[in-house]
Amino acid sequence: MKFLVFARLRIGAHIPEENVADLLKEAREWIGESLANGTADCLYNLPAGGGVAIVNADSHERLTEILSAYPLQPWVQYEVHPLSDAIKSLGG
Repeated sequence: MKFLVFARLRIGAHIPEENVADLLKEAREWIGESLANGTADCLYNLPAGGGVAIVNADSHERLTEILSAYPLQPWVQYEVHPLSDAIKSLGG
């Protein structure tokens, strides 16, 4: 199953300054691994802030595990939309 996932910094959330460099490095590594192993089809930053991804997971529980493993997860909120194949949805 594919999911469209928007991630934005939670209102009022502040990443501890002493951890920012390490957390950003971990986030870059997590993104690279997710793309390399097929967990994510794509991940992009949004100019207005936050990011968007298409994530592959075989269940909602697996999606929760994937998103929970993101190093910046304690400071972000997610908006998740399940995706369906357009051709199949149109009877093809």
